[in-house]
Amino acid sequence: MAQWRRTLALIALLVVAATPTAWATRDEPPPGRINGAPAGPGDIYLALGDSLATGDEEPSNSADEGYLPGYPAYLDAILDRTQPILLTVDLAVSGETSSSMRASGGQLEQAVAFIAAQHAQGRRVSPVTLSIGGNDMVGTFLGQSTLTITDTLPLFRANLEVILDTLLSALTENGQRTGDLIVMNYYNPYPGLTIRSLPPQIVLAPGQEPIVTDVEVPRFNQIIAEEAAERGIPIVDAYGAFLGRIDQLTFVRLPYNFLDLANIARNFDYHPREAGHQVLARGFAEASGYPLVLPRAWVPMVK
Repeated sequence: MAQWRRTLALIALLVVAATPTAWATRDEPPPGRINGAPAGPGDIYLALGDSLATGDEEPSNSADEGYLPGYPAYLDAILDRTQPILLTVDLAVSGETSSSMRASGGQLEQAVAFIAAQHAQGRRVSPVTLSIGGNDMVGTFLGQSTLTITDTLPLFRANLEVILDTLLSALTENGQRTGDLIVMNYYNPYPGLTIRSLPPQIVLAPGQEPIVTDVEVPRFNQIIAEEAAERGIPIVDAYGAFLGRIDQLTFVRLPYNFLDLANIARNFDYHPREAGHQVLARGFAEASGYPLVLPRAWVPMVK
């Protein structure tokens, strides 16, 4: 089954490559939901975003856990319980930022072309899940970006506005919404941490002020909350779901050990474990508003 779905995703990419980009233009973006009701599952579930959607993590941690998939595979399993004919396509890109997603020929453009191609063939794409912004955020935390938090926040908001409006337009035909878009906010991967001057692997960008993660993650999430609410898009509260469980649901080792330089990437790997991906999948399922049967054995959204 997993290999078959990977093959489907590869076919989808080939279709996208051969399909002209279909950019919808509107003075006002269509609402995420009409009268608050979801459009419901369609023929294809489309996963978009970053490494949370691809399931990638630090290689040594992948080897330990058995190279398991990201949350879309677990959401697929939930959808299959009531929608067994629903196919899954994952166009997510590891390391994707809100800026790279918008780049010419990038993931957003591919997603719009894919949705248009499916509509042209009489197939409906719904739901569409999105996890984007984590690399914008963590890039500033770990000195991987030359931008400061002050620079990153307005850039992320501007990018997110375009991403959401573009996807909603792609999911609208003749003024009618044809598919559901669901987004997630982000958990705080490093609770209680103030980033000043850490080992060489984790450094501040030039001129960057110390970062208090407990302050900055909510600022990112506030942008997601505001932009999603303006468009009636449901949100998965990953921040609340992971709160107090970061070492259970991700690969981050607590208490922090900055002296173990040989394993610093492994110990500070902010990607979810299998339990974390299950929590995200359950969150997307609950946010969808679909009548679904949730697996009892999986880790719940709340403690």
